[in-house]
Amino acid sequence: MESIIEKVREKAQRWLDGAYDESTKAEVRRMLNNQDTTELVDSFYKDLEFGTGGLRGIMG
Repeated sequence: MESIIEKVREKAQRWLDGAYDESTKAEVRRMLNNQDTTELVDSFYKDLEFGTGGLRGIMG
């Protein structure tokens, strides 16, 4: 079974492979290289869910 830290590292690695700016990639690298994984786990342990916040209406 894959551990949380392994899943988190895989998600973070995708950010390094993606089309993100160098400043963002440098921050992700810093978190990956840090012995304390608290910040890395806090940043990547789950995907954010986006919604409308209950707002509905005509767009455009």
